[in-house]
Amino acid sequence: MAFKVGEDIDAWCTKCRTDTLHVVVALKPGAPTPKRVECKECHGQHMYHAPKINPVKPAAAAPAVHNRTAAARTPPKLAPPRAAAKAPGAAKAPRAAKSSTAAPTSLGAREWVRRMDEFALDHDRIIRAYSMRETFALGEPIDHPKFGKGVVLEILDAKKVAILFEDGRKVLAMAATG
Repeated sequence: MAFKVGEDIDAWCTKCRTDTLHVVVALKPGAPTPKRVECKECHGQHMYHAPKINPVKPAAAAPAVHNRTAAARTPPKLAPPRAAAKAPGAAKAPRAAKSSTAAPTSLGAREWVRRMDEFALDHDRIIRAYSMRETFALGEPIDHPKFGKGVVLEILDAKKVAILFEDGRKVLAMAATG
């Protein structure tokens, strides 16, 4: 599939961090994919990155291009070989510990659902956005930009608070109380 400058293409936007519609800005000579694109959402220009969901596959004849700087930043995944190199008795111990921690996570998820249902029934309750510059009260609902909705479980000290999110309990910073 040959592209033309000014043509629309689906691509991964490095600024939006999602697959969006882009406009082809520059082409690589003889390559099946564009060189540079411009996002139609944020209008940022960047190198072409194939979409993450339904990528456009380049022709089989084109050689693979490796970004050496990205490879240098990515740490090697050594965990599976280490686990395979362990003795059979040693490999069983982490699995047992892992399975014992799985039950509290599901209990935490059930507790989170129960608390969110309570807040849904209380229509006058305002869910505040999380900010580390704010102070929070016990049982207060919080809306975090990354973790989503949660509820304050406990105040650990003057500057730390434990919040239960759908993913589990997180300890976050807050403004000093008192």
